[in-house]
Amino acid sequence: MESTTCELTWNLDRIYPSFESGGFQQDRRQVESLAGELNTWSASQPVSGQAPAELMEKFLKQYNAYQQLYLRLFSYAELRFSADSQCEEAVNLMDELEEVTSGAGEALVRFSKWLAGVSADELERSLRFSAYLEQHSFYLRGLQGKSQHMLSAEGEAVIARMQNTGSKAWERLYMQTLSTLRTDLELAGVTRSVTLAELRNLVYDPDPAVRRAAAEAEHEACRSVAEQSAACINAVSGEAAAIYELRGYASPLHKVLEAARMDEETLEVMLQAIRESLPVFREYYAEKAGRLGHSGGQLPFWDVFAPIGTESSIRVTYAEAQAMIIAGFSRFSPELGGFARKVFGERWIDAEPRSGKGNFGMCVDIVPIGESRIITSFHGQYIDVSVLAHEIGHAYHTSRLAGHTMVNMDYPVPIAETASIFCESLIHVELLNSLPAEEADAILERSLSDAGYYIVDFYARYCFESALYARRLSGPLPLEELNALMLESMAAAYGDSVLPGSIHPYQWISKAGYYMAGNEFLNFPYSFGLLFSKGLYAQYQKQGQAFVSRYEQFLSATSTRSIADAAKLMDIDVHSLDFWQEALGFIAGDVRKFAGRE
Repeated sequence: MESTTCELTWNLDRIYPSFESGGFQQDRRQVESLAGELNTWSASQPVSGQAPAELMEKFLKQYNAYQQLYLRLFSYAELRFSADSQCEEAVNLMDELEEVTSGAGEALVRFSKWLAGVSADELERSLRFSAYLEQHSFYLRGLQGKSQHMLSAEGEAVIARMQNTGSKAWERLYMQTLSTLRTDLELAGVTRSVTLAELRNLVYDPDPAVRRAAAEAEHEACRSVAEQSAACINAVSGEAAAIYELRGYASPLHKVLEAARMDEETLEVMLQAIRESLPVFREYYAEKAGRLGHSGGQLPFWDVFAPIGTESSIRVTYAEAQAMIIAGFSRFSPELGGFARKVFGERWIDAEPRSGKGNFGMCVDIVPIGESRIITSFHGQYIDVSVLAHEIGHAYHTSRLAGHTMVNMDYPVPIAETASIFCESLIHVELLNSLPAEEADAILERSLSDAGYYIVDFYARYCFESALYARRLSGPLPLEELNALMLESMAAAYGDSVLPGSIHPYQWISKAGYYMAGNEFLNFPYSFGLLFSKGLYAQYQKQGQAFVSRYEQFLSATSTRSIADAAKLMDIDVHSLDFWQEALGFIAGDVRKFAGRE
C-alpha cells in the first residue's frame, strides 16, 4: 500500500494564504498597474518607428508578465468560489478582474491589428531576431491569422464593453436562475425542496422510482423557467451570430474550429464515424433496458445513466483510491506515477463532500507556481476513483508544458480532454482486472454509460446547436420551436433506443454550454477528446512501453501545434476515417463484453 496523505481538503497557501495576505494585496495592485501600462504602451508604440522585432518582443514580455499575475489571482478566486459558493470575496474579485482584463484585451487587439500589417517576410525575419521570438513563432503566426477576424481596436473595445451588459449579463441571469431554482420532490411520502443540480445527480440513484420522480420534477422545474431561459439563449446566440458575422466568420462553428486549431475535415470525418457507430450504442441501451427489466428493448430516458448491479453498494476508501491510482499510473510510467504521488502528498485536491460546494470535477492550473488544484466530491464509489484519475490527467498534461511562457501554455479544448480520459482509461483497465466479476461488470457498464454521454448525448447537443444558429439568423426562436428542435436532435442521436415520450423537451435549459458567451459548441470537442484518447490507448496496447516516451513528447507539443500536426507526432491522421472507426471499435468491444458476446 502506498504511503500518502489521506486529507480530503486542499492546501491553497502556495497560491495565496488568504484574500487579506500581503502577497495577494500586492499582486492585486500590480495586475491593475500592468494592465494599464500594457494598454498605454500598446496605444503608442506601434507607430513609434521602432523595429518590428523589438516591438514584438517587448509586447510579449509585458503581456506574459500580466497574464502570470492575472491567472494567479483569478485561479485563487475561482478555487475559493468552487469550494464555497457563498464566498462573496471570490465573486467580487472575479468581477473586478473581468474589468481589469478588458484593458489588457484592448492592448492585445491593438497589437494583433498592428501585427496583421507586418508582411510574411518581415515576420519570418523578426522571428530570427531572438530566441525569445523564435520560441513564440507558433503563437505569433496564429495571432496574425486570427487578426483577419478582428475589427478595429475601437470596434473590439466597444464589443467587449457592450458584452458586459449584453451576452454576459444574459449568461449571469441564466446562471443565477438555474443555481437558485428549487422544486418540490416527493419520495416515499416525504416532500423536500431540491435544486436542479440535485435532481440531475439523481439520475445515478439505484432506486428506479427515485430516478423517475427526479426526471418528472426536472421537467416541471425547467418548464417553470422556460420563457426566461428562451430569452437568455436567444440573446446569447443572437449576439454571437452577429459578432462573428461582423468579424468575417462563415459561422460561429467556423470561429470555434479556428480557436480549436481544428479543420472542418477533421470534424466531418469524426462526425461520420459517430453517426455510423450509433447502432452500437443503441445495442448497449437495449441490453441495459433488458437488465433493468424493461420490455421491448427501449430504455426510459431517466434510466439512461442508471447504475447496474452492485455498483451503488461498492465502497472504496480515499486511501485505497490513492494507492490504486498511483499504482496504475506507475505501471504506465514512473513519471506519471510520481506525479500522482506528488498531487496527493502535497494536497492539491479538495475531495470532501460538503454543503455549499459544487458537485463536479474540475482541474485549475496555476501556471505561475507550476502547480494545479483539483476539486471533486469523493463519496467512496469506484466512479469517484475514475473522476480523480481524470482530473489528475488534466494536471499532468499541464505539467508536461513546464517552462513554456503564458501564451505558449494554451492547448485547444479538443486536446484538453485527451490526457484526462487516457488516465481514466488506465484506471478503468486497472479496475476491470482487479475486481470480482460482478463488480467489474458494473464498472464496465459505467464506462459505457460515460462513453454514451460523450458520444450520443453530445452528438444530440451538437445537432441542436448547429440548428439553433442556422435558424437564429432569421430571428429569435419561440419556446415551442426550441422544444421541437431539442426533441428532433435527441431523436437523431438516440433513435428508437429510448422510450418515446420519456425525454422532456426542455433539455436545452439544463445545458449550460449554450449560454456561455464566447464558448460556443462545447460539445464536439469532448467527443473528440474521448475518441482521440481511446485511439491513443489502442496504440498503447499494441506498442507497450515504446509508446510512453512518444506520448509524453506529444503532450509537451500540444500547445504549440495544430491538432492535425500534434497528432502526426503519434503517427495519427485525424482526417482518416479508419482512425475514428478504430477508436469507436474499442467501445464496440466493450459493448460486446457487456452483452456477453465476447
